[in-house]
Amino acid sequence: MRTAYLGDEYSHSFAACKEFFCGETAGYRTVREVAAAVVSGECDECVLPAENSVEGAVTATEDVLVDFDLYIRSRIVLPIRHCLVALPGAKLLDIEKVYSHPQALAQCGKWLSENVPNAERIPTLSTSYALGLIENARQAAVAGSAKNGQEIIARGIEDYKHNSTRFIRLSKELNDAGRRASVVFGAENRPGGLLYVLKLFESARMNMTRIESRPSKAGLGDYIFFVDFVLPESNGDAALKELLCSLRKNAASVKFLGRYDDINKAEA
Repeated sequence: MRTAYLGDEYSHSFAACKEFFCGETAGYRTVREVAAAVVSGECDECVLPAENSVEGAVTATEDVLVDFDLYIRSRIVLPIRHCLVALPGAKLLDIEKVYSHPQALAQCGKWLSENVPNAERIPTLSTSYALGLIENARQAAVAGSAKNGQEIIARGIEDYKHNSTRFIRLSKELNDAGRRASVVFGAENRPGGLLYVLKLFESARMNMTRIESRPSKAGLGDYIFFVDFVLPESNGDAALKELLCSLRKNAASVKFLGRYDDINKAEA
């Protein structure tokens, strides 16, 4: 089993791979490259960040769920601790550029404003990619750890100490079991159009745990909606079939994103 992930062995996604007990792994530069590796057969599955407790949904991952025929097989939530990494001898007051993934920069925004207020924040493909851009003592990166030849000059720089990210494990195969599931759908642009579709979840006795809108890319003001939900304890299989059938009949569009269970950190 070969698992694709974002970044390299210094990335948070690689740490998630270890918690998922992935075997052989392969790092890629972008979220789309990670997903494409599974679709092409280079890898059997992938691990991607899906949602952060501070910055919300990872939109690149949501786009992958829409654009690629991949399905969620399990999820796990990991605490995210950020560090400011630089070359040995670098000092905070000398830092002029800080590299990192846009989500990491945002998760540490207050700390960066207070401690390196004049530093330019430069978004990169991943936190681990940012580490490779450090060339002198005036540059730093926000990441989970330092590479060889680098040092951590500040730890725990995330603005909120409960900062955590949900990671999802995807493959081309659907699970036929699990208490949780996800779909993405479109609703007719008319009064009550969205409410009509959401009531289908109530009718099927599904407990919605998350709903998120995202531009459909078909035109300004046109949206799709991601919904995570919990199946009823009794007769869950039939209830899920009923819901999907109703959605396909009544929603403007629908894609089933998978059925899965959450992994507790203590069990990983």
